[in-house]
Amino acid sequence: MKLTAMLLLSLFLLASCGAEPHEAGTPVTVYLPGGPDDRAAVVEKTLYCPEGETLWVFALNGVLSGAGGHSAFPSGVTADGSALADGVANVSLSEEAAPLTGFALTQARACVVLTLTALDGVNGVTLKIEGQDAEPVLFRASDFISGSLVLADTERIITLYFIDELGERTVSETRQLVVRETDTVDWYLRYMAEEMIAGPKTAGFRPALPEGTRLLSVIVEGGACAVINFSGEFMPGAGNSGVSPRQTLNCLVRSVTSLPGVSSLRLLVDGQPLETYGGIDVSEPLRTSIAAAR
Repeated sequence: MKLTAMLLLSLFLLASCGAEPHEAGTPVTVYLPGGPDDRAAVVEKTLYCPEGETLWVFALNGVLSGAGGHSAFPSGVTADGSALADGVANVSLSEEAAPLTGFALTQARACVVLTLTALDGVNGVTLKIEGQDAEPVLFRASDFISGSLVLADTERIITLYFIDELGERTVSETRQLVVRETDTVDWYLRYMAEEMIAGPKTAGFRPALPEGTRLLSVIVEGGACAVINFSGEFMPGAGNSGVSPRQTLNCLVRSVTSLPGVSSLRLLVDGQPLETYGGIDVSEPLRTSIAAAR
């Protein structure tokens, strides 16, 4: 009888040693950049917020630090002065985040917005990066997860259009991306717009958009019409880029319609539909033939 009891106790201890440890605290889902072997641009990780800590602050810090993995943000980024009010998390990031551009910036924003809007009572996130954003930009989860799914898991080439060094001709550059099952057309539209703002990588090529232009939101309506909402700096003359309005529209339309299934572009500035741009009628969705190459 004694031997049986000792055997049962040994089996219990062995089972306890093999069991998953129980984490203390409130479970929180944070979003981090997907790695080379992941089938998504962002991936989920569960953290446990200790009792007494503010849930959304803990989640935000988990995103910035990478939660023991890879962070979408450069080392040293902080969010001092951030606050939650009326269902919107107002996140102010330090200047260490300012070097982020293009897809890296989109991915970093997605990690913050998807993490915070997954929490009860958080419906949106305003983001402001010191040294990059003049005003906070409002994002919602739908900015990153809505739209038609791109179902192929393969590489795709996106073509972007800029201006040559003489300011006379439209020139192209390409970006190579991995298309994953969870990515959407909206996601790639946002990436394209951010890359247009970041400018060309080829020495001598000129940006097509006025200096200081910021991206406020994107969406693909009906799976075919890209709607891009730029800040006021996008208007002709505001950024003093030396590029004509027709060149800007030409580059934008050509770049947008290089995305799969997208055939036209509609422009907003500060949330308001544009009627004219530098004297050019843009009241209707623009197609490649409207902003013909020079």
